[in-house]
Amino acid sequence: MIEIHQKLEQACREARDKFAQLDSEGFKGMIEKLDYLIVSYNADQNPIGLYEVGQEAIDTLKAYKVENPRKVAQKLIDGLEKAVSTK
Repeated sequence: MIEIHQKLEQACREARDKFAQLDSEGFKGMIEKLDYLIVSYNADQNPIGLYEVGQEAIDTLKAYKVENPRKVAQKLIDGLEKAVSTK
């Protein structure tokens, strides 16, 4: 089970990095949430927040991809969806 949660953490890290790469000001709230929850997960190994914000990140990335299809790789979204679906 811990391996599944570690994959979720990694997927959330990748999404966080993508948000920072796209527009750190426009996605500041999402970046801060992901930063906080990644640190929190590493401290207590409770992934519930990563699942919740991971789903929010999926929705945000999909919406951004509609407007900017070449800036977000489908592979990133698919990986995050797969990790979040393990809940």
